Amino acid sequence: MLRFFVILFVFLTLAACRSDVQDRFRSTPTAIGRIQQMNVIADQQLWESYLSDTFEFYYQGAYLILPQPEPIFDVRVFSTEDILAESTLRELKLFVKIANLADENSATTQMVISDLGRETINESLQNRNFGVQIARDKWARGQMVVYIFGNSIDDIVEGIPRSFDQVNSRIAEFYERTLEAEIFGGGVNRSLSNLVASKFNAEIRIPSNWVLAVEDENFLWLREEQRNASLSLLFSKVKYEDESQLSPEFLRTLRDSITTERISSGKEGSYMVVEDSHLPTFDFQYNHHGSYTVELRGIWDMRSDFMGGPFKSYLFHREADNTLIFVDAFTYAPAEDKRNHMIRLEYIVKTLRL
Repeated sequence: MLRFFVILFVFLTLAACRSDVQDRFRSTPTAIGRIQQMNVIADQQLWESYLSDTFEFYYQGAYLILPQPEPIFDVRVFSTEDILAESTLRELKLFVKIANLADENSATTQMVISDLGRETINESLQNRNFGVQIARDKWARGQMVVYIFGNSIDDIVEGIPRSFDQVNSRIAEFYERTLEAEIFGGGVNRSLSNLVASKFNAEIRIPSNWVLAVEDENFLWLREEQRNASLSLLFSKVKYEDESQLSPEFLRTLRDSITTERISSGKEGSYMVVEDSHLPTFDFQYNHHGSYTVELRGIWDMRSDFMGGPFKSYLFHREADNTLIFVDAFTYAPAEDKRNHMIRLEYIVKTLRL
């Protein structure tokens, strides 16, 4: 009998060890999902309160600027029970967990406390009743989880606007790896990158599937033709003379002067201009790797033809030789949403170094 119990003990011990080894070597899945997909985990009662109005106002506000409104993020909402019941859902790339800490019976609140720990939560809540934490790779590799929590619904609603810029910026950084894989998965077009370098003394990474559309003494037009979309980059340069050129007004005038002369649909009399008589434009000024930069966003229109779409124009000031480098990114995709096309174009432009 003693021998039987010894054998049974050894068998159970080996089985437990084997289970531990299997768990240790079980592969962690890689997170899946497209850019700008956001998966919210929240209790139904909390989401159906006025909190969702505030959250959607910021995270599903209109992306600047497109012919038809598209949200900044494509938001889907799940309960904690949904996520725990379906393993494939836990492999999604970006999660936002929202918890009202006052509701101790909430499954989402309990999950947030379990994930972060009381000490981290209390540190976040110091001097305020709202907190944000960001974690990586909880259920899958290449995954990001944003925790938004407060001591009441009111505290969360007040904290969402205060934290939006920071959270949005961190998510943009997080998606850079995905963009890199999508855009440059096939490599870099060395000949086009070298062409830009030789004509404008500027380094930029051009994806392998792009082609040269037009080359002139002081002008380049590069394109990527997709099944339902055409993406373009324009390059030019002008002599820097005074500070008035470092303005959105000058950039708008410069863009029109270039596209009116260079860009046509092929229909006689057609030419491209900025459409700002009925639609707004948005401008930004910042430093891009040591170069003062002006950015203009808006809608382009093809005069004498029925075409239009979004654009982003950039003017980079190179002080070393008093030169302004003009780069314009625009897309024509009448049958598709355009937000992600513009995000990818912006990513390419931001690889530019003077």
